[in-house]
Amino acid sequence: MSDLIERDISHEVWREYNMVAKDYLFPTRTYRIDHPVTLFTRPGGTTHRIVDADGITHCVPAPGQYGCVLRWYNGEGNDPCRF
Repeated sequence: MSDLIERDISHEVWREYNMVAKDYLFPTRTYRIDHPVTLFTRPGGTTHRIVDADGITHCVPAPGQYGCVLRWYNGEGNDPCRF
């Protein structure tokens, strides 16, 4: 049985994972997901799995891992944070 926690994030318009460079060898990179629908996490885990509106699953590091910073936009009139 899977211990993944599933959360509805369909209210988000987009989310971006910004991986901050730790040295000059690896440039800062932003990974953007448009129209995310579902977030899967594991208790105590460090990886996010995001399924978008096209059914594509994205596996990204969690905030704080590998210099990762997360930002998102819930759209006009929506609460900025739901959980």
